[in-house]
Amino acid sequence: MAGLLRLFYPYGLLVILLAGASLFFGADTPMTSFLFSAALLLLAGTKLVTGKSSRLPQVVAMGLILLGCAFVFDAITGRTVFAMNHYAIIAAALCVYMLAESEGRLAKDAHRLWQVILIVLLMIAVWAFADFTLNPDMIHGQPRPYHEDRLSAAFLSANTAATFFGITILAATASILRALRKVVSLNPLVLMESLFRHGMLGVVTFLFAAVCLLLTASRAGLTFTLVCLGILFFWEVLSRRTSASDGKTDSSLFRLIILAVAGISLLGVFFWNLSGDVAGARYADLDEDANMRLVMFSAYWEAFLARPFTGYGFGSFSTVNDMIMTSENAHILATQGAAHNIALQWLLQTGIVGTLCAVGIVVWMIWTVRTGFAHKRYGTYLRTILIISLFILLHGQVDYALEIPGVMWWWMLFLGLGAGLAARGSRKRQ
Repeated sequence: MAGLLRLFYPYGLLVILLAGASLFFGADTPMTSFLFSAALLLLAGTKLVTGKSSRLPQVVAMGLILLGCAFVFDAITGRTVFAMNHYAIIAAALCVYMLAESEGRLAKDAHRLWQVILIVLLMIAVWAFADFTLNPDMIHGQPRPYHEDRLSAAFLSANTAATFFGITILAATASILRALRKVVSLNPLVLMESLFRHGMLGVVTFLFAAVCLLLTASRAGLTFTLVCLGILFFWEVLSRRTSASDGKTDSSLFRLIILAVAGISLLGVFFWNLSGDVAGARYADLDEDANMRLVMFSAYWEAFLARPFTGYGFGSFSTVNDMIMTSENAHILATQGAAHNIALQWLLQTGIVGTLCAVGIVVWMIWTVRTGFAHKRYGTYLRTILIISLFILLHGQVDYALEIPGVMWWWMLFLGLGAGLAARGSRKRQ
């Protein structure tokens, strides 16, 4: 009973809040970002005060200190007018990391924590698929403002939805890989029975998320998801080649993973054909879109060079975008709400100083997850979290999903969970 209670509070409430943010347009308006940030801050504060084993991770403490310094600087220079919700979003992200790290470090069953995530991600994928197929012109009862012919879930942007469902696919793959380790025979009937008994949730989540990803028709989302899936499978094979008990090569697992890759490839071809021209037609416009991105990136880079060290401040993108608009690029920049590149977005808003601080915090978080590989029990989860991070950062070079709180907070959840599992493994080794 105590374990179930801990699964609900605070972990279950945390995941529910992230699901709510994802379904409420990614919490990408000032009011909703304040609302969900306040709820996450309250949950984290309550956990710190009431939790006996709760603590503030060093990376979170450093992140809050840097955020406080940035706030003081912006307050002195008068740049806080449009920045307050951004500060709330980043503070909430650090709280999400702290809560997930605590649960990963203290929970008795990491697999159950992962299952809770998959259940919520599956529900969002099912809703997105049903919403798009039943009424593709509407979202929450309102007309879609853009991307009418592509699945965008509640994010309104199909490319942001592609980042979300790419994360979902990779998270589901971790469950499938762990299920493959429990297969005792390559007999097709035994294989299917064992896979569905140990990995049913992962398989169903993977299939729904894969269909949703295809219907987003995001070229970068599809490409980077396939690349990261290949890396994850290859990494898993390398990590399991040698058995820890007798030093013999685990060839059965190798064959199982190859079989899984073949099966996923066949399903991919099937779903691609099923999606019709939704995904395929997008590749015909690749050159035109690439030229548009080059124009955008060139304009934003020149704007960054005008104020390279401290940037223009959080929430200043629209002002900067209007300021650099010319008759030559107006047809492209007039409709942009983000730089479509996470590095350029941060350089414009916070300059070199703020961007280096943000990169340092993220690298610290990722490296903390990396330190847990000596604890082999959670190796698949840790590898998946690192690959999810790779996927998010890759897609962030050509899109703006990391600017959406409902996506960025999910990343912090995975990183925090990985840091907790890594710390737990280190404690057990000691």
